Amino acid sequence: MSSLPPPLPGARPPGQRPPRNWLQRNLRWALPLVALLIVGGWSLTYWMGLRQMAAPLESSEPYREALVRAGRDPEVGAALGRPLRAKPFPFGSISQFGDGGSADMVIRIEGPQGSGKLGVRALRSEGRWFYQRLQAELPHRHAPVDLRDARDRDCTILPRCR
Repeated sequence: MSSLPPPLPGARPPGQRPPRNWLQRNLRWALPLVALLIVGGWSLTYWMGLRQMAAPLESSEPYREALVRAGRDPEVGAALGRPLRAKPFPFGSISQFGDGGSADMVIRIEGPQGSGKLGVRALRSEGRWFYQRLQAELPHRHAPVDLRDARDRDCTILPRCR
């Protein structure tokens, strides 16, 4: 006659399911959390990449000069209000090499009464920036406001400035 050997310590009786692991017990909230972490990580990476691309524009002299001139212009102040500030992520490009360079960018600006855009196109010669275009596009106004000073206007026409 043969009899069954005694069960091993910790063994389950026949027909009983194995205990559920942590993931099986918490699947309802663990999967959405993982999806949220993946989307959040991707979004953060994308945002950091945009910040890296915008940093050279935001630290440039044409960017700062455009904001200063727009801030002190009475037409821009009347249309957008004060204080005037730039929205994040300007569009455009800038290159500097020695005493020369060029910049072409669009800066979105806003004030308490509305928002607009600054268009900047500048050339750098002998260490100084000359603005071929520096204008503010304002809401409810068909023509842009020219923010260049007299020297910039003259340098657009005269070759000696370049």
